[in-house]
Amino acid sequence: MAVFDTPFRRFWLVVLLALVVAFPVFAPKYYVHIGNLVLLSSIGALMLNLLTGYTGLISLGHAAFLASGAFTVAALVINFNPPPPFWLTIPAAGVVGALLGLLASLPALRLRAVYLILSTVSIHYIVSLTVSLYQSGAGFISGINIPTATLGPLKLETSKVWFYFLLVVVIVVTIFCINLVRSRIGRAWMAIRDRDIAASALGVNVAYYKILAFICTSSGTAMAGALGAYYLNFAAAEEFTIWVGIFYIAMIIVGGIGSILGSFFGAIIITLTPYLLDGLFRWINVPPRFQMHFFAIQFATFGLLVAMFLILEPGGLVALWRKLRTYFEMWPLKYHRAPTTTR
Repeated sequence: MAVFDTPFRRFWLVVLLALVVAFPVFAPKYYVHIGNLVLLSSIGALMLNLLTGYTGLISLGHAAFLASGAFTVAALVINFNPPPPFWLTIPAAGVVGALLGLLASLPALRLRAVYLILSTVSIHYIVSLTVSLYQSGAGFISGINIPTATLGPLKLETSKVWFYFLLVVVIVVTIFCINLVRSRIGRAWMAIRDRDIAASALGVNVAYYKILAFICTSSGTAMAGALGAYYLNFAAAEEFTIWVGIFYIAMIIVGGIGSILGSFFGAIIITLTPYLLDGLFRWINVPPRFQMHFFAIQFATFGLLVAMFLILEPGGLVALWRKLRTYFEMWPLKYHRAPTTTR
């Protein structure tokens, strides 16, 4: 039952952790900032993969849960003097996200597939309208400033400090997700994903576990949105568009649906793609008339990535990684399948 069950995997896990820990020491500040964005995206991707990859409930309302967390922090900050501490606002954002997840889960009890997607889109627009009205009604036209987060004597004000803090958070969330999918709850979610009628016949309370999936994942997503608001020192309703939800769907498709590791692969690729495209444009000196269409090219690139993986490798990057990992684990020996017998 061990996650890293061979010396080969444990060795490379230690190497990977050492490289990640050393990254902020040697990398420029801009690259550390991008690393922080990857870590924040990883939390959201993990939550969406629990909902979609493990439970089979497709949602395009992920941006709404992120916005609920960010604006919970914003509301607490501007309405209380002094502002509530960091260790109190983050759980409060999780509670708000859980209540919103409970509301979003009700259509999932009756709706499936495209109808469930449309219901989550409606949740997104309801939340988007609510936070927009709150932002403008409070007099913050362009957004709400969030003060620097403090955790006891520790001030989270530099990219390097934020990187190590988010790294610890991501490790804790990952361990939680791994153990959750191996528990009774995770097995019930996977049974619902594979065939909910059969799961119900086997004694799984389908309605309860669907509601639980929405509550758990929306709570975690809201806390990720709250962390993002603290990191950026800013929360604006315009940041949480429907495209954010689509990008998170792209993360789990590219990385691998129903895989914890795939969530990280997808978060890395989708988060880095705009920066890689921008660097490519600068390197090849793209004419200004083409640079004006950068966002259109960015969206087209995301669509192409998703289409390629759906057609060529539905298992995502994690499926390619497993094939590559098997090769290196067996090297220099060749891997042969066991001979099959026909009766």
